[in-house]
Amino acid sequence: MPSVDAHAVSKGNRVMKSAISIRPVVTNEAFEQVVTLQKIYWGEDDAALVPTHMLASIVGYGGHVHAAFDADRMIGTLIGFLGADLDPDSQQNAPSRMLIMSKRMVVLPEYRGHKIGERLKLAQRDYALQHGIRLVAWTFDPLLAPNAYLNLHKLAALGQGYVPNFFGTGAVHPTLSEDRIKVNWWVDDDLTRERLTGQTSFNTADAPVINPAEMQNGLLIPSGKPTSFDDKLVLLQIPPHHIALQNLDAALARSWRDHVRECFMTAFDQGYQAVDFVRRNDQTYYVLAQLDNPPHFADDLATASHQQ
Repeated sequence: MPSVDAHAVSKGNRVMKSAISIRPVVTNEAFEQVVTLQKIYWGEDDAALVPTHMLASIVGYGGHVHAAFDADRMIGTLIGFLGADLDPDSQQNAPSRMLIMSKRMVVLPEYRGHKIGERLKLAQRDYALQHGIRLVAWTFDPLLAPNAYLNLHKLAALGQGYVPNFFGTGAVHPTLSEDRIKVNWWVDDDLTRERLTGQTSFNTADAPVINPAEMQNGLLIPSGKPTSFDDKLVLLQIPPHHIALQNLDAALARSWRDHVRECFMTAFDQGYQAVDFVRRNDQTYYVLAQLDNPPHFADDLATASHQQ
């Protein structure tokens, strides 16, 4: 059954009350609409898009394409394909390590801020649970605070890896030529369920900030090297509006990029994972924790933070 909810969606100065539905799509006509939606963010370069023939193959072989609709108008989409978390040189069993790789999500600009993305992701979780798939995985830019808040706080996923220049330095789309946090969403894990239902949260009241920034001339300046990691729960600060900062001061944005890379790689090397994302006094912070028993596949010899 499609997921339906009522939302007040602002269009310019007009607010439209409508029933937003979330449902899987399987037709070529719908796939054409999905490609059109992608172009709003990714542009007209075909190399940056998931094309219709690939969408048909994804859906035809176990993956999914979900879409959000305002009446009959497609206003958002989420694409996921089947994969497995395997070391190519290992003897790991693929069926026991199956996952959904959440490849792409797009929501029309005028509908953002109305939980459309969150609802698409929860529909994806339902799909994974329906088919006995424990893990949904994806990547995101660590300096995009809204994405971090959705992924780690609203969805209760975990950042369990960090890769510099994940897509290489010559990517076809400029936003792809940067670092990525590897997100693992263990959809049937007790910690995930408890956090999604509000039963469990991380107490960050006394957590130290490993990289306290300074405000200079109205701009947030990164600190030097991160302080020592003496606590099992710490905060990592990032600028709340990185894209705006990049447009205002590209050099400062670059320094934040390099600084956050150093902080994350140091933290992951010491066994921390990104477990939440919080906002305090107009500032934004990752919550990093050393979990005693982080979610992982049953045949892992190491924790999920070392998966490649």
